[in-house]
Amino acid sequence: MFRKWIDEVVVAGAKKKVEIREDEFFERRCRIIGRVGLELVAEENFDDLINKPCIFCTPEKLAKFGKEFGKEIFENEYAFLFPNINPYAKYSSVCAFKQHFIKPAQFNAELIEKNLELCMDYIHKVMELDEIKYASISWNYLMPAGASILHPHTQVIADKQPTTYMAFIAKKKKEFKEYLDKEMKSERYIGKIGKIKLFTPFVPFGFNEVVGIAEENIENCLEDLSKALEKIISYYASIKRNSFNVAIYISLENEFPLHFRCITRQNMVKYYRNDAMFFERLHQEVILEKKPEEVAKELRNFI
Repeated sequence: MFRKWIDEVVVAGAKKKVEIREDEFFERRCRIIGRVGLELVAEENFDDLINKPCIFCTPEKLAKFGKEFGKEIFENEYAFLFPNINPYAKYSSVCAFKQHFIKPAQFNAELIEKNLELCMDYIHKVMELDEIKYASISWNYLMPAGASILHPHTQVIADKQPTTYMAFIAKKKKEFKEYLDKEMKSERYIGKIGKIKLFTPFVPFGFNEVVGIAEENIENCLEDLSKALEKIISYYASIKRNSFNVAIYISLENEFPLHFRCITRQNMVKYYRNDAMFFERLHQEVILEKKPEEVAKELRNFI
């Protein structure tokens, strides 16, 4: 299932090595080059961005749910959830932390759990309104991770159809179990936090990736999941990474086990913006603003 090999090359008289790894289950490869500077890790002051007026700090101006939801927003002491004005699916919402700016080292398990609780309240309500089979809770933390707003927030999607990533593992349920067993028997197995087992994958989806696998459904391990995310984000802070993506994959009909993937992104700097977020990096789907047919029509004017 896993294999690797080394390519050697001489550049300017110096020997260089490239380690190529292949994951047969995900049909992916990665290349490890050991190059210092591949990640942007410089830390820069962006207080002026933090201090700008923020739409998430004025909840009364945000979109509200219709009467079918029984409330205009979902709210607890640490977070509030409201409709996404740029929805990714029929059921798409945003769950913002009430605190305007939170550094990675400040995300404790309680903060995270209260956010995830609201996300699950929303998913349960959607299940009452419609027949959905899949849900995800994903997180773009800061602009290098694809966030358009600095104020920390997660995003919830509930749908009848899976994302590309979820469809792939749902079709290969037996093979996915074998893949997980192999990963967790390897030297990359990290340990267990309650009902969550953690490992670093042989062929990561991104920098510093950690995967968490739950032994039960999300309702029964929300606290442990939050503790695991706290530990991972604390680790990211310790290695001076301040931007990351998280995706939590939920099959409401148990086609695959509850699990999540976390990766770091380039560090936040004053004017940074990225066109790739959790969808591209952790769901294997591209988000577009323009139809390819429109691009073709426009381009014909240049031919």
